[in-house]
Amino acid sequence: MVLAIGLIRTSNRKLSQLRNRLFLVYFLLINGILSISSLTIYSLIVAQRFNQLNTNLREVGNWSANIFSILQHEYEELKKRPEYKAYAPRNELGVLQPITVSQLMGKYYFSSVYEVIESPRINLSQGIQWYDKDRNLILYEGKRFGKINFPDDLPASGTIIEANQYQRFLLPVHATPIQPGQQSQILGYVCVIQSTAELEEEINYLRHVFLLNILCISTLTLLAASWLTRKNLEPIVVSLNQIKQFTADASHQLRHPLTAIQASISLLEIYLNNLDSPHLNKVKVISLACQQMSALINKLLMLARMDNNILDQSQWVEIDLDELLDSLIELNRDRAERRGIHLTYQCETNTYVRGHPQQIYEIFSNLLDNALQYTSDRGAITVCLRNQGAFAIVEIQDTGIGIAPQDLPHIFDRFWRSEEARLHYAQGSGLGLTVVKTLVDHYGGTVSVYSQQHQGTTFVIKLPAA
Repeated sequence: MVLAIGLIRTSNRKLSQLRNRLFLVYFLLINGILSISSLTIYSLIVAQRFNQLNTNLREVGNWSANIFSILQHEYEELKKRPEYKAYAPRNELGVLQPITVSQLMGKYYFSSVYEVIESPRINLSQGIQWYDKDRNLILYEGKRFGKINFPDDLPASGTIIEANQYQRFLLPVHATPIQPGQQSQILGYVCVIQSTAELEEEINYLRHVFLLNILCISTLTLLAASWLTRKNLEPIVVSLNQIKQFTADASHQLRHPLTAIQASISLLEIYLNNLDSPHLNKVKVISLACQQMSALINKLLMLARMDNNILDQSQWVEIDLDELLDSLIELNRDRAERRGIHLTYQCETNTYVRGHPQQIYEIFSNLLDNALQYTSDRGAITVCLRNQGAFAIVEIQDTGIGIAPQDLPHIFDRFWRSEEARLHYAQGSGLGLTVVKTLVDHYGGTVSVYSQQHQGTTFVIKLPAA
C-alpha cells in the first residue's frame, strides 16, 4: 500500500483516496485469482494422491481376497496335520498363532507366496491381514499393524477407514454361491493397511511450496497493482495538474488588471464623493464587488500554490498566537457589536507556533469571518486558546445556524456551500474552509468540527507548537 501511495505525488485528498481504492481493488482481484488458482491446484494434487493411495489399497485388497481360499486351505492344513505341529508357533493351549504368508508357505521348501502366486508387490509401509469369519487374525504379510475394529455394517465392496495416520481398506470375502440367487456366506475378511506418514510428509512439503508460491504471487501482485494504478491514474493526474496550473496562471494574471480597476474605482469614489454625486452608491457596489473578486482570486492563488507544494518556508517565523488572536478579535469587535453579537476571547496560556504570519492569520480570519456571517444577531462567539502537550489548540465556538449532519463531510470541498448557508449569506465563495483545511494540513495540524443544526458550531484547530 505504501508503495502505491508514493507512486504519484499529489496533494489532492480525493485523488489520493481514489488511488488507494484503485490499488486495493487491483491487488485483491489479481492476488485473489492467483491465490485461489494455487489453492485449487494444491487441493487437486492432494486429492489425487489420496485417490492413488486408495486405488492401490483396493487393488491389493482384491488380490488378497482372490487368494483367500487358497491361504485358508493351507492354514487349516498347517493347523490340523500333525507333521506341521512343531513348525508354526502356538500358545500354551496349542492354538496356532497368527503367522506370515511366507511362514505359511515355507512348509513347501520355504517358498514365498509371491513365487507361487503372481501378485503385486507391497511396500515396507504397507501390510495385509487375513481374518477368519469370526474376525480373528490368522495370517498377515508385510508390516503387521495393531488390532483393528470392524465396523458393524461392512459393505460387500469394502470400505476405506482413515485413522491415526493410517489408511485401511477392509473387505469381506464371500464364498461363491452354489445356486443362482442363493445368499453367499462370508469366509473371512481382508484388511490392507497403509501408513500415510510419507504421504503426509509429501503433502506438508507441497503445502510449504504453495505457501511460498502464494507469498511470491502476493509480492508480484503488489508490483503489478502499483504499476496498473500508476498507468490508470497518469491521465487523471496530468489533467488535474493542468487544471491546477490554469487556476494558478489565471489567478495570477487576473490580479494585475483587478488591482488597476480597484485603484481607478477608489479614485472615482473619492471624486464622486467630493461632488456629492448620486452615482456614488453604484461605484461603492462596484468597489465591493472588486474586493470580493480580489479575495476570491487570492484564495485561488494560495490553493494553487499549496497544491503545487511551492509555499515558501524560508519566511516562517515564531508567531505569538495570543497576540494574533487578540488583534483579530479587536479588529472584528465593532462588526460584532453592531449586530449585538457577544464576542469574547479566552487565553489559558500563551503559545507560539511556527509558520508564515499571513497564512496563520488567514486560518483564523476565515473561521472568525464564518462565525460572524452565520451567527444571528444577539448571538455569541467565543475564541479560546490553550496548550495541549506539543500542540496549540484554538477553539472557535458560535451560536449560529449550525451544520446539518449530511453536510459535514462536504464543508471543506472547494466552492461547496449548503443551501441554508446560501440563503443566510449569499455572498460567500465556498473557499474559506477549503483554505483553512489546506493550510492546517500543510502545517501538520488537524481541523475538527462539532455542530448541531440551528444551535451552533465549534471548530477546533490543532497546530504543532513552536
